Amino acid sequence: MKSNWQYLALALALSLFCWYLVTGREKVDAWMPMRVEMTGLPEDLYIKSGMLGAVDVLVRGPRGVARKIDETQLVYNLNLSKIVPGRNIVLFEARNIVLPKVYEAVEIRPARLELEVERRAVKTVPVKVMLRSSLPDGYSMSAVRAVPESVRLSGPAGKLDKISEIRTQPITVPQPIPARYDERVPLDVPEDVDASPPAVQVVMGFAAKESEITLRAPLAVKKPKGREAEVSPQAVTLRVKGPAAIIGDKDFPGLVEAALELAADIQPGKYEASYRVKMPQGCELIEAKPDKVSLTVK
Repeated sequence: MKSNWQYLALALALSLFCWYLVTGREKVDAWMPMRVEMTGLPEDLYIKSGMLGAVDVLVRGPRGVARKIDETQLVYNLNLSKIVPGRNIVLFEARNIVLPKVYEAVEIRPARLELEVERRAVKTVPVKVMLRSSLPDGYSMSAVRAVPESVRLSGPAGKLDKISEIRTQPITVPQPIPARYDERVPLDVPEDVDASPPAVQVVMGFAAKESEITLRAPLAVKKPKGREAEVSPQAVTLRVKGPAAIIGDKDFPGLVEAALELAADIQPGKYEASYRVKMPQGCELIEAKPDKVSLTVK
């Protein structure tokens, strides 16, 4: 019994070695995702449809390690140097997948791609500035300009043929409305089309619209203590110019005042006196009739 332990150890080692040979050589299959990278695409062509970013590959390898493959190693370099405008059939070939020697790529699913290819064109079009909403009443916009005024588009020839201008993303005008707007604004570029540059500098000027109004204003007399005064006429006709938003307000006539203020030491008698007109800021008196009134002080 003492001399048999060596034979028992040898038998155990041989059995383990045989188990390793059997299990180590057994192959198993596993489906794994594989990234697709395009190479060689001609610059004047564009893939309209059919392209995939990833496919599935059936990988075969020894049991116990087949599922331990690094998925970042699974990359298919798809050479598109020979595609032409129109319908193209591109086949995936397992032999083009580079893997460690213990692995084998058996099958790729799907096995092919059907690519619709168009010729890529280049076109220069003008830029149109777009506002998100119209300006409030009483304001106008001037000196609208995009810098640059035109941009270079590239994309499918069929799509570029239908584009005559490129618009900016809708612009929201700040409130209160500034005298000048100067901001960089992205372009509203259609899908599958590239613009160079992708954004433009938009410059706009804003101004309040002006309007005129003719109104009758009562003439207020501010007299010193101990004096009585009479004026003729008791109302004057005024022509006023100013921002349309202010002048168009229904309460505007009540904001215009004509006043005659007498000096504290004025003596009784008859005078021809000038009056002053008070109105909202931004408005201008164009004409006053009469420009002087008759004044009698008692």
